[in-house]
Amino acid sequence: MRTGGRVLGILSAAMLLGVAAGCGTPDDSGEQGGATTVYVGTILTVDAQDTVAEAISVNDAGHIVKVGSERHVREGLPADVTTVRLDPGQVLAPGFIDPHMHLSLTIIQDLLGTNNIAPCLPPPYESRSTEECGRLADIGSALQSMTAAPADGKDDNEFILGMNLDPSRQQFVPGKCGTSGPTTFAQRPRDFLDACVSKDRPVLVLDQSGHLAYANGKAFEVVCGGQPTCAPPASVAEGGGSWVKDDKGEYTGVLEEFAGYQSFVAAMEKTHLAGLSEANPKKLVADHLPEVMKSIEKLRAAGLTTIADGGVQGRTQLDMDKLLTDGKEFPLRMTGVVTFDTANRDGITATGPGCDPKSDADCVLPKWLGAGGIKLWVDGSTQGCTAKLAPPISYRQGGHCDGAGEGRADVSGPDEIVKDLTDYWMAGNWRIQVHANGNGANRWMIEAIARLQLQKRATEPVLLIHHTVGDESVSADLAKLRRGEYEIDGKKVPELDVRVTHLIGHVGYWGDAFNNMLSPGAGENLDPVGYDKKYGTPWSLHSDSSVTPAKPLWFMQQAVTRQTWAYPDFAKSYVLGSQHRATAREALRAVTIEPANQHSMQKWIGSLEPGKVADFVVLGGNPLTVAPDKIGAIPVVNTYLGGVPTKK
Repeated sequence: MRTGGRVLGILSAAMLLGVAAGCGTPDDSGEQGGATTVYVGTILTVDAQDTVAEAISVNDAGHIVKVGSERHVREGLPADVTTVRLDPGQVLAPGFIDPHMHLSLTIIQDLLGTNNIAPCLPPPYESRSTEECGRLADIGSALQSMTAAPADGKDDNEFILGMNLDPSRQQFVPGKCGTSGPTTFAQRPRDFLDACVSKDRPVLVLDQSGHLAYANGKAFEVVCGGQPTCAPPASVAEGGGSWVKDDKGEYTGVLEEFAGYQSFVAAMEKTHLAGLSEANPKKLVADHLPEVMKSIEKLRAAGLTTIADGGVQGRTQLDMDKLLTDGKEFPLRMTGVVTFDTANRDGITATGPGCDPKSDADCVLPKWLGAGGIKLWVDGSTQGCTAKLAPPISYRQGGHCDGAGEGRADVSGPDEIVKDLTDYWMAGNWRIQVHANGNGANRWMIEAIARLQLQKRATEPVLLIHHTVGDESVSADLAKLRRGEYEIDGKKVPELDVRVTHLIGHVGYWGDAFNNMLSPGAGENLDPVGYDKKYGTPWSLHSDSSVTPAKPLWFMQQAVTRQTWAYPDFAKSYVLGSQHRATAREALRAVTIEPANQHSMQKWIGSLEPGKVADFVVLGGNPLTVAPDKIGAIPVVNTYLGGVPTKK
């Protein structure tokens, strides 16, 4: 980008799209409102008409004043107004928004370094060496690669923690680490952690899905107060988790759901960063701020300007988020989505930003946008064999999830969902956001929110997170619910603004695995954008980080191409469900204005229009015109918050 200088020939993309240079978003105010900077180049506004403009002006409060042709934007401005001209090939677009991620886990993953044992990504997305990818291709080798600082000779109860093991994509090789007996890792992972990592120290390995963890015998001993075994705390079952047992009644080492492994994380409190993130996240940030900011920098470098921390575990994590956004160098805006069980416990009420630019011309939109969302889990992880499925879909016999049938749920059914959400729904000011992977979980959710809508009409959008296992009958019912045509118990339900967000990395990274673990044909309909479009349900794309990298340009490429790869060597690659491909224009909306809609932030951010906040990203190429398989490689030049560059 250049300040001043002559106009460069950078409007070819607009011409290719057939957009007249003078047909930008109109400025209804007729006033410049103190504009101090004009940006000139290819401007992807992502307004209702997807206008491509020539210029945009911004005032000192960081608000957009005009958008349109350069001549229109410059009207009434002095000749020497600060002008920033994009370099050839660059475009300016709304800053990217990730509508669902987990900030604490993302930070911990980066702080752990060598114990991130995730399998490598397919070739377009991976930067690690072939040698390193080979070490992580099978479960035993990945576990053997884990390292741990010495326990100082005084505390053999200090945990060794690993993250992102993924048995759905990493091969199981019998006999690794000298083991014998179980024919699959999932049968008894505690034995493999003992053999491959340590038998004398407690070991906990988090599955990449975030819905499973694996513990060795010593870890059970620590959690059980020095005894080799004990009954799980009541909170495990209450939270939808379990400590899995084998046919002999012994713990296998599989821990299902966060409720299942929360007590193991709590046991790390005094000895490990992960425990600190649970017990005192503000101290984690204070003690490791430089490392934390390196993790945050990755989000900025991916073009993100706003994130939703989805699943904030109560007041302590909320305080961590606020502490971060208070930092002068923090380069993002953030909103919090609080878990349903901790909001009432900690007395958390729905909040928004400290001021509103729409009602206060002097408001500089804060980086902390408040916590206005409530999060509930209906089921677990598709790749973890714990998604709640329903006919005609089930887990395939003989596959990775052999014996899992229709999976499992974190709740007993729609009635429990209604019970858990009633207080928040009746309050009328919370955005309800629900994790539902399987088609069965989504059916339960539709019934539950329909019953709640009959009691009181929602004024905030409802978001179904993941909506992974496509089922056209579910998509059709969602459309009926949106239009006010859904009926339950003979009563027509008032129209409800229900939307979906997809973890599109399921297609790129797990597509082939899902194709082999779900009933025949079900893999084609993962993240069913085609159904969303057919039935008119608004959809966005998210990372669920640390589950997948928070890189919106990658999301776009995956949604447009639907290319998937077979592990471990990626030799096999194909398009999974071409009927669900998105256009590049649709994918861009799915990482900008639609996430803003889902979090009720559209009046401030998500598109570049007069009166909105000047949050944008400058890209080194145009995602609407490059080849679909090159979208993810477009460089991010810089991001801006309120018209101020986040990287000088």
